[in-house]
Amino acid sequence: MKIQSMAELLLDILLKILHNISSDNETSGRSRNKHARNRAHKGLFLNGKGIIMKEKAFHNQVSWMMFVFSILVIWVHSYNVELFSGGLLSPWWDAADKIQRFVSVGIGQIAVPGFFMLSSYLFFRNFSWGQLGRKWKGRFFSVVIPYFVWNTLYYLGYVIAARLPAVTDMVGKRQVPFNGTEWMAAVFQYRYAPIFWYLYQLILLILLSPVLYLILKNRILGLMYLAVLLVAVHFHLDTQNPNTDALFYYSFAAYGALHGRKTAEAPQTPKRRMTGGVLLFLAAWCFYKMGNPGADVLWTVAYRFLMPVSLWVLADGERWTETKPWMRQSMFLYAIHFVIVRFVNKGSAMILRQSLGEEALAAASLAVYFMLPVMVVAFSYGTALFLGRYMPWLWRILSGGRSLRKGEGI
Repeated sequence: MKIQSMAELLLDILLKILHNISSDNETSGRSRNKHARNRAHKGLFLNGKGIIMKEKAFHNQVSWMMFVFSILVIWVHSYNVELFSGGLLSPWWDAADKIQRFVSVGIGQIAVPGFFMLSSYLFFRNFSWGQLGRKWKGRFFSVVIPYFVWNTLYYLGYVIAARLPAVTDMVGKRQVPFNGTEWMAAVFQYRYAPIFWYLYQLILLILLSPVLYLILKNRILGLMYLAVLLVAVHFHLDTQNPNTDALFYYSFAAYGALHGRKTAEAPQTPKRRMTGGVLLFLAAWCFYKMGNPGADVLWTVAYRFLMPVSLWVLADGERWTETKPWMRQSMFLYAIHFVIVRFVNKGSAMILRQSLGEEALAAASLAVYFMLPVMVVAFSYGTALFLGRYMPWLWRILSGGRSLRKGEGI
């Protein structure tokens, strides 16, 4: 009974908040006609369900959110205290550890749920049965092919590196078999590129999309389904393929795309900003609760869900400047960042530990940690430009057909 109440309370609060957003944008037919031309000049347009952003503003906001989540993913994998400290314990390393863990674990863990929700919203936005084949075909080239190719490249990279004494310690693997069985494990179990667990889950969710549509296209049945998922999360009923929490993030965004476009894509207003602030406060409260000993896993899922939602509500794709090409790398940046982070962290730790004292070394670990997103984005963008100019066919494969000129989701 307690669990059902908790799930119902979360959904009830969220639905009331979303209702307040949408009510702020509802006007009489006469009022809409009166302000339609003014809205058009501000990057907005009218559809049958109310005032929503123009496509350009919408996709600009998606690009901004994708970039922010990409930076957070880089920080998730940039933790380096153990590499720099060599296992030593002191107040300096304790402080560095807390700072990095707060960013990587506390903040960074909202990135993948954000990716799930953006990917789902883009899939189900304007969805109909007639579009299923086209959307599946598009995701095959933009997600499935890059997943197989990048896993293969990571595997071959480890095979080669493990046979080169100069870099064996850097990669951390000494024996990497080179055969078909190991390649299958590398591709289907992402054995040598654990960061691709997200793409693996996303592929499963994309395949499940028709089933989800059958459930979620009905408003009441969809809400009941989302409540069941929250209960399953509480009882640790993890389906694994896909994970229950990933299924919740993906399903909620799909529900929003099917029934809440007017709310999700509403123009920015003072009331919408206030709503975003309330959602941000609720996310902070969930973050506080999930840190308590023995806390229900629902608090963690709620935090990782509410943070991306609140950021979306607070964002303003119409007013924000258009994202730059180096901010639109999405898939390529996600795929390549782990290699760069690993080499920079391990290389700098090996060099600096020989010349710096403990206090300076702890400071250096933080400096490298916070600079890694800059280094990764710069290196990734340079590589992307090179491939796009001299090997465009390879760039299309590795990026999933994405263009640096036009931001697209993962």
